[in-house]
Amino acid sequence: MATVPESVAPVGHLALVGLMGAGKTAVGRVLADRLRRSHVDLDWAVTQLAGRSIGVIFHEGGESTFRDLEAQSLVLQLAVGDPIVLSTGGGVLGRRENRATLAADSTVVWLRARLETLADRVGDGVGRPLLEGRNTLGVLRDLAEDRHPAYERAPTSLSILTGLRSPKWWAPCSRHWWTPA
Repeated sequence: MATVPESVAPVGHLALVGLMGAGKTAVGRVLADRLRRSHVDLDWAVTQLAGRSIGVIFHEGGESTFRDLEAQSLVLQLAVGDPIVLSTGGGVLGRRENRATLAADSTVVWLRARLETLADRVGDGVGRPLLEGRNTLGVLRDLAEDRHPAYERAPTSLSILTGLRSPKWWAPCSRHWWTPA
């Protein structure tokens, strides 16, 4: 089995970041299985903490309330004892404290894809408050432009273009990135 240089081997938690549709949840499940770790989707954790859906959180309190809950959920999820694979929300890196939290406890991997690929994956945006009733490609273009500086400042160890392969393709390839402990 191939191994990777120590500088890329996951230390602590493995956090996947990227815009919506980059494949964070799908790839996260595959990697969690491969690494024999639990997988947590941060959006799911937010709904558990709030006791409400993301759509309701946005409707009742707006994006800032969601981002506050997201930051709290991030800290709570990374406080667990055993390392996990964490699929974050697309905007998690927008807050400096979230970048610091991830840098302290995680190996961060940036999943990337072309805007057209992201738009195809998220479709009409149902269930995604930032997209509902809007032009998906236009919103993704704006989000990419707004969030790119935060992604560039993020403590990423690896950047992967996900648009060319399905998440199931990642399972055998992940052995070249990490060997389970």
